[in-house]
Order: sequence, then structure tokens, then C-alpha cells
Amino acid sequence: MLDVYLLTLALAASIGFAVILLLLGASRTPQLAGIFQEARGSSERPRWGGLAILLAFALTPFIASAFSSEASGFFSPKSGEFLAFLGACTLIFAIGFLDDLKLMAWQPKLAVQITAASAVYAAGFRFDEIGLPWGPEFGLSVFAPVLTVVWIVFFTNAINLIDGRDGVALGVAVLAAATLAQVAANSGHPTVALLLVALAGAGLGMLAFNLPPASVYLGDSGAYLLGFILGSLSIRAATGVGDVVFLAVPVFALGFPILDAGLAFVRRIADHRHPLMGDQEHIQHRLEDVGFGPRGLLLVVYAISALFSGGAILLHYLHVFPLEVAVTGGTALMIIVILTRLGYVLSLWNSASLIWLRRRLRWVDDPAPAAEVSSRSG
Repeated sequence: MLDVYLLTLALAASIGFAVILLLLGASRTPQLAGIFQEARGSSERPRWGGLAILLAFALTPFIASAFSSEASGFFSPKSGEFLAFLGACTLIFAIGFLDDLKLMAWQPKLAVQITAASAVYAAGFRFDEIGLPWGPEFGLSVFAPVLTVVWIVFFTNAINLIDGRDGVALGVAVLAAATLAQVAANSGHPTVALLLVALAGAGLGMLAFNLPPASVYLGDSGAYLLGFILGSLSIRAATGVGDVVFLAVPVFALGFPILDAGLAFVRRIADHRHPLMGDQEHIQHRLEDVGFGPRGLLLVVYAISALFSGGAILLHYLHVFPLEVAVTGGTALMIIVILTRLGYVLSLWNSASLIWLRRRLRWVDDPAPAAEVSSRSG
């Protein structure tokens, strides 16, 4: 008998692939030709990724249940909850698709994201208690809804932030979904594992069209949707006995978008820029600066993501304190090496805030670095 997860993966990939082919054909019709070019320029490629992923993710569990009694046993008792979750996913897709078409302001997008994340919290995907690999468990009490909503909204946007080069965001999301699916299956959450496998399959079905040079873009609708689903399902995937969420596991599994988004926020604040204003200093851009081409930087990004995924798996299965510390320390060392080689440590050292602090401490007297920082920021 075909493994239920392999069946789900194959179905989702097939549906995603077929939907992209159909949408590419539709893009050549007079009704849809140029639908994305009006707001984004004549060279813009079709942004159908969100619709393909949503349809594949929505249809796969029902089709898998029709073919497999095991899939039906996992999914059917939760199908009503899944339909409610799909409602929130559709809301995220819709606001992203409108942004693909009309370049919306950030305020309505954030409002919709908070609304959808609040609905997920109300449905029971929440941080009530969190646990560390080597430490005690913490009850969050009144802070539970805040952390849950912030977590989901963060990943909704974090995946979008790394969607700056062909194949980056989609490949990272597929790796994270596969990792979290393994964790969920081992933690006694087969329905969540099935949904994460469906998400990974939907991404794989589109990946062939999104590798450089991409013929189809993920779009804000696709990036927001991937981040929203990963952020929501990662909570339940890492929930152990007693409804304790072991936070380190999803943090490692989603380590690359966390690292890139965290760097972006710190960089911009340190240079006295708005933290939500875009720039060309994300990890994929820095990899280009040091000489990697489109496929080379993709391999590096996938390798970093795979290392984070390996750390998540190890933390999930290891229950030996020294080994957990070794995994965490090794990952921290890897991050420091990456940040140093890509010039982030030097950039932060010469940022406006650090220059000001160094002057206050009389570590530097020459005003030239501040001028250089100002010039670079502009």
C-alpha cells in the first residue's frame, strides 16, 4: 500500500503542476494577458503562484481521502476545521492577490493578516505554554493571543521578504513544510502532517516553473499564503503532551526566513530607516554581491535552509542536554560565519547607531564612517 504521505505529496504536486499549466495558458488569452503588467511593468511575469498553491492545498486532502482510507481517517474528522482554516487562507490569498494587481498600502494588508491570524488563534492553534529544549515550561496567560498573532503575521511577511529572487522563497518553504511534517507525524498530529505534506507538494508542483529563469512568479499572494500556513501549522506541529509548544523546533525549521527578516529589521533600525521599507540587502542580494549567479545563490540558500531543517529534526528527537546545546551552538556559529562572510557584521558595525555609540564611548573620532553610512543608506 502506498504510504499516505507519499500519496498526498504526489497528488498535491500533480495538482499544483496542472493548475500552473492551465493558468499559463489562460495568461495568453485577451482577457488575462497583461493582468499583472498594468501595475508592475511590461516585463512582469504572471503571478499565479498563490492561486496554484491554494487550489492544490485545498483539494489534496479531500482527494487523498477518497483514495486512501488511512488519509480519510486522518483528515475526515478534522475536515470541518480545515474548511474554516481555508477561509482564513483565502482571505490571506485575496489581499496578496490584490497587492499583486494594484500595489496596495501596507496598512490594509496588515489589518487583514491580523484578522486571519486572530481567527486561527480562536480555532485553537495557539501558544498557551512554550517549552525550551533544556529549560522549564512557561505559561503565557494573557500574552498567548498576542504571541500567536505576532508569530503568524511575522511568518506571513517573512516568506514574502525572502521572495526576492527566483526559487528562493518557494524552495525554502517546501523544505520547512517537509521538516515540520516529519515533526508533526512523530508528535502524534497526523492531520497537521498531512496538511504540511500537501503544502510541500503544492510548492513542488510549482517549483519547476519558479526556478531561474522563472516563468511564473510566486507573487505576494503565494508568499503570504505560504508564510501564513507555515506559521499557523508550525504551532500545532511542535505541540507535545499537555499542549506545550516546543518553540525551538519551529524556530529552527523556519530558521532562514527568521534570520533574513530579523537581519532586515535590525539593519534598518540601526541605520535609522523605516523597518518596513524594502531594500536590496537581503541574504540573496548579498550572495549576488559576492559573485553567485541565480542558480548558485539558490543552492547556497537551500543548503542553509537544509542545515536549519536538520537542526530542527535533531532538537525534536534528541533528549540529551549536551547534544541539544551542541546543536544550538553549532547553528549559532554557522549564523555568525554567514553574517561575517556576507558583510553584515561590518555593515552593522558601521551603521549610524553604532557610529553614534562608538563616538559616545570615544571609540572613534573620525566622522567619515557616518558619512559613508548616510551615502549607502540613500
